[in-house]
Amino acid sequence: MKLMSLLTLLTIIVFSFTAPANAAYTECMDPNGPTQNAGTDYGLVDDNAESNQSETIQKAIDAVAAAGGGRLVIPKGTYRFASVLLKSNVHLLIEKDTVIKPYWPAGTKTVVFNLDAERPSQKKKTTLEQEKAFIENVSIRGLGGRWIIDYSDRERADGEGVRGVLAKMVRNFLIADLNLKDNYSVYCGITLAPMQTDRETKDWPVSRATDGTVRNCRIFNASPGYGLTQLHGAQSVHFEDLYAEGGVTLRMETGAVGDKTAIYDITGKSIVNENGRCAVMLGPHSAMNGVVKVEGVRSISSAFAVTVGKGGVKAAELKKYPDAKDGIFAKGSYVKNIHAVFGNKAQVKTHDFLSIPEEYRDDLDLVWENKFFEGASIGAVMDATAGHYDMIIENVTMEGFKYNNDKPIMTEADVPPGNWGAEVRQWKTEHGVPDVYTKNDRQDKKDKLNDSGKNVKTKKQGKKNK
Repeated sequence: MKLMSLLTLLTIIVFSFTAPANAAYTECMDPNGPTQNAGTDYGLVDDNAESNQSETIQKAIDAVAAAGGGRLVIPKGTYRFASVLLKSNVHLLIEKDTVIKPYWPAGTKTVVFNLDAERPSQKKKTTLEQEKAFIENVSIRGLGGRWIIDYSDRERADGEGVRGVLAKMVRNFLIADLNLKDNYSVYCGITLAPMQTDRETKDWPVSRATDGTVRNCRIFNASPGYGLTQLHGAQSVHFEDLYAEGGVTLRMETGAVGDKTAIYDITGKSIVNENGRCAVMLGPHSAMNGVVKVEGVRSISSAFAVTVGKGGVKAAELKKYPDAKDGIFAKGSYVKNIHAVFGNKAQVKTHDFLSIPEEYRDDLDLVWENKFFEGASIGAVMDATAGHYDMIIENVTMEGFKYNNDKPIMTEADVPPGNWGAEVRQWKTEHGVPDVYTKNDRQDKKDKLNDSGKNVKTKKQGKKNK
C-alpha cells in the first residue's frame, strides 16, 4: 500500500468513527504520526502460519515503543504467534482478512495478545513497583475491515486453553474489528482481568483493565462454558456491536478467581448471541461490583437473552477469604431493550433441565462436556437475584415462544419443582445415554440410529463432546 493511501485510510479510520457517549477509550492515535510495517520494516513473513514468528512481531512492537510510539501495520497474510506484549503508545493496525493462528504447543495454555506490563516470571520476586506497572494508550484494530484469530482447527483437550486477547494492567485501550474462530475451546476470546496480589490496590492508578472500548468483535463456535468476552476485573469499559455464536457474548461473571475481581462503570450496547447460552450474563459470586448499564440485547435460538445470578461465595474461596460475602451489582445497574427469538439450537446447561418444557426433552442432545444440551430456547430473561440486590430489567420482548411467552422475566419461582440432577439421570437412562458421555458414545449412538433407518440430525463439524 502506498504511503499516501495508507495515511488517507488511517485518517478515515480515526475521524469517521464517532464514539458512543459512554465509550471509555479516548482516541490517541495520531493519523499523521510515524507508521511502521511489520513486514517490510521488521521481517514478518506471510508463510501461511508455518513458523512461530512471536519474536519477530515482539521486536517490532518494542522498536516502535522505544521510538516513542506510533502505528505498526501488520500486512495482510497468515501468521503464527502468541504471548505478544503490547507496549504503551503502540497501535496495531491489522489489515483486513489477516489471519493469526496462535502458537500453541500441545498440552499448554496460551494467549495471542497481552495488554499488560512486563513483569518477572517468578511472582515471589515481584516488587511493589513491578506489580503496579501498567501500559497505556494502546489499540488493536482492523485496517480496512475485520481481522481474524483462528483456532478452529484445534480439537479441545484437557489441560489446554486459548485466549485471543487478555487485557490486565492497561489504561486507555481499544480492541476492535476482530473475528475469533473457535472450536468450543476453554476460555473466552477476550478476557479482562485484575492484578491478583496480596497487596491493597484501591489507591493504585490502575489495578485492572481500565478506560477501554471493545467494539465490532465476533466469535464463532464458542464453548457454552465460555464465549466472546469475560470480565473478571474491569473499570470504565464500554462494549458495543458484539456477536457470539455459542457461549455468552458479554459475560460478567466476577468474584470467582480471587478477592480482587470486580467490575465498575461498565456499559454495553448492541449485544447479540445466537445458538448459545445467552447474550448477557451477570454473575457476581463474591464480588462487590459497581454499576453496569447495558442496552440493546438480542438472542437468536439461545437458552436465554439475559441471565442474572444471585451471587454466592464458593467454599474454596471462603476457606481462603473467611470475610467474603455474597456478591452484588451496585444500585442503578440495568439491562434494557431485550429481544429473544426462539430456536432449537440453544446451549442449555443441565442445571436448567427442569425449565425445559417436556415437549422438547426428547429432542435434546447432550453435546458438550456432559454439562450442556443442544435444544430449545427456554425464555428471554432469567432473574435469579431473589431480592439479594436490585437489577433493573426493562422492555423485554419475545418472538416464536410457545412456552414462557407470558413470562418475559422468569425467576426461580417459575422453575418447576424437582431435582434437576435426578431428572437428567432419568433422561439419560430413557435415551440410552451413558452417565459419562464421550464423543465415541455419541458417534456410536448416531451409527445405530442410521443403521435402523431413523432420521438423524447432523451437527456442525466440531460440535462434539470433547
